[in-house]
Amino acid sequence: MVEKKKSQAKNQEKSASEEEIERAVKGSKEEPKTEAAAKEAAQPAKKEAPAADYEDKFYRAEAELQNVQQRFSKERATMLKYEGQDLAKSILPALDNLERALANDGDDQGSKEIRRGVELTYKSLSNALRDNGITEIGKSGDQFDPKLHNAIQKTPIDDPEKQKADTIAVVLQRGYQLHDRVLRPAMVSVYTK
Repeated sequence: MVEKKKSQAKNQEKSASEEEIERAVKGSKEEPKTEAAAKEAAQPAKKEAPAADYEDKFYRAEAELQNVQQRFSKERATMLKYEGQDLAKSILPALDNLERALANDGDDQGSKEIRRGVELTYKSLSNALRDNGITEIGKSGDQFDPKLHNAIQKTPIDDPEKQKADTIAVVLQRGYQLHDRVLRPAMVSVYTK
């Protein structure tokens, strides 16, 4: 009799598991009939949740990695664009001194030869800066822009037809910019009413 009950229990287990297999194959959404079947049906759902969680974490990590790579590329491009900034700032005072030397006129032959050498040095240095993206800012007659110019003094308007308010009268010291970044603002005198 005990053996008969064991064989009936095995048959019930087989039939219960066969029913579950059939439901899974058919995609049926019927409720499981026994508690054991209900527990087994709930367990696969729990196992799927961590897998979905890991997949979500993977995609988030991959997106973060792409963002870091893009940010690094932008920073590197910016560094390369402005890499000569410190050197240019160091050279600008020497360029100013060459301009001052050219402003002095000498009458004798020695002064003329020195002036010629200073002119060649000034031109080659200016060309080197220009070739590397460094341009002069601030010319007489340009509109005053506080982002590019530093107003040192005011100049009253003498001839209203030729001179306009808030324009540059005289450039006292040239300004320079590297691409779109101001290395040194131009020191200017501005026309005022």
